[in-house]
Amino acid sequence: MGEKGPLVAAVTAFGICVVNALIGFLVTRWAFQKEMNTFLAIVFGSFGVRAILVIAAVWACIGPLDMHQVAFAITFAISCFVFLMGEILFFHQWFEKQKRQVRPPVSELLKKNIAKTLMGSTLVQFV
Repeated sequence: MGEKGPLVAAVTAFGICVVNALIGFLVTRWAFQKEMNTFLAIVFGSFGVRAILVIAAVWACIGPLDMHQVAFAITFAISCFVFLMGEILFFHQWFEKQKRQVRPPVSELLKKNIAKTLMGSTLVQFV
């Protein structure tokens, strides 16, 4: 184990995860305005680059910097999981919001069609 305490290792691991998630968020938000093939290329390309940078940072922290390995590993694993879930939920909600602004949901269209059908049938009955 390293000379640095567990708190330093935990804060460093959390910081790496925050920076990774923030960069992923900014890149994905910027790429969302592009067409689908470009969007996918940018998102997956940035994922690969970020993965390489995170692996290098983890290696540097556990290897040469000799940080507390258990505190670093547990904090890093939990933080990555939490930020990944948050990123997925945020982008899912954001994408659904953007999609609804462009075109109404199918349920709204069905409600309108059903209302027109019912109104048309009641008019035919009265006439």
